[in-house]
Amino acid sequence: MGANLVGRTFSYRAHVPVLSQTEFDLLVYMSLTALDNDTPPLYFDSRESSALALGRIVPDAVAPDDPRCDEVDRERTAAFQRVKVAIQGLVALGAIERVRQGGNGHRAEFAIVLNVPVSQTTDEYRKRLRKPRRAAPRRGTADVPLTPVDNPGVRTTHRPPRGTSNDSLRGTSDVPVGVRPAYPSAVRPTYPLEGTTEEYQEHKRKNITNASTSPEPVDNSQRAS
Repeated sequence: MGANLVGRTFSYRAHVPVLSQTEFDLLVYMSLTALDNDTPPLYFDSRESSALALGRIVPDAVAPDDPRCDEVDRERTAAFQRVKVAIQGLVALGAIERVRQGGNGHRAEFAIVLNVPVSQTTDEYRKRLRKPRRAAPRRGTADVPLTPVDNPGVRTTHRPPRGTSNDSLRGTSDVPVGVRPAYPSAVRPTYPLEGTTEEYQEHKRKNITNASTSPEPVDNSQRAS
């Protein structure tokens, strides 16, 4: 089979990049079916086989009185039209040449040329080069738009750096921003981190004494209304 011819087909497409995907698929199948030793290599397979190479399964023809006749005819016509368009494009580019017309029980025959310089001088090649190709549209999503969106109504939460106090950064009505609150020793007693047991007991006794000297609560029930 045409293993070497298939390799030439891929090289041909690299130098003639205007081939459509359908044309390339059919050209690969033609090259695979033809023989390398033929001069020139000939392709003469059926239209049904060519349609299968393009991903279309052609149903067998049915009798006119068959209830499936209209549906089968539409499928066969669509498949053969796909093959016809691909062959016309390959002939216009000079990738293949028609050797014999099909009909009356005879299959069409095509010579596989794959002549890059000849194809690049055809009118079809120059016309396709001039035709602008549409770039794929850029797409975004609702969550990730293509361009930044300004949402003034969205509030962000400020997170303070690690290792700092929230109170000292945010501030309160009594403690300004940047100042750590001072806690009374009676509320939060402090003890030495190091020292002997006697020093610890003495420091603890002083904290208790300071707490006991805080002002007594005032009984407002004795005041005259």
